Amino acid sequence: MTDNEESIGRIAVPCGRLSCKEPVIQELGRGRRKEYCSETCRRAADRDYKRAKGHVEVYAEYLQRSQHEVASYGRKAEAGVLTPEQVGKLEADARVAFARAEALAEVGVPPERATAELTTLVEALRPLLSGSVGFTSRSA
Repeated sequence: MTDNEESIGRIAVPCGRLSCKEPVIQELGRGRRKEYCSETCRRAADRDYKRAKGHVEVYAEYLQRSQHEVASYGRKAEAGVLTPEQVGKLEADARVAFARAEALAEVGVPPERATAELTTLVEALRPLLSGSVGFTSRSA
C-alpha cells in the first residue's frame, strides 16, 4: 500500500434504504460507492421502490379517470385551474428552457446572453414552482 492510498481515508454515509439508518463505510478514492449497508437492505430498497412506483401508477391512472369523468359532465373548468394539457405544455416549456440554460452553462456564453436565457428559464419555471400547479406523474 502506498502513502497516497493510506492518506485517502474513509467516511460513513447513511444507508440508501429510507427506513434504515445504519452507516455505510465508504472508502475515499476511486471505485464504485456503496449505497446500502447490506445485501438485505439493497433487496428491501428495491422492493420498496417497486411498491412505491406501483402506487404512483395506480393513483395516476385513478386521477386520469377522475379527470375524464369530470370533463364528461361538460362543465367549464374551474377558474384558475389548469387542464392537464395546459400543465403538460408548461412542463414542456420548462424542460426546453432548462435544457437550453444547462447547455449554455456548460459551454459558457457572454453575460448578456446568459441573462436572457436565465430570464427565460425563470419565466418557464415560475408557474410550476409557485405552488399552484403540480407536476404530472411519469413512469421511469
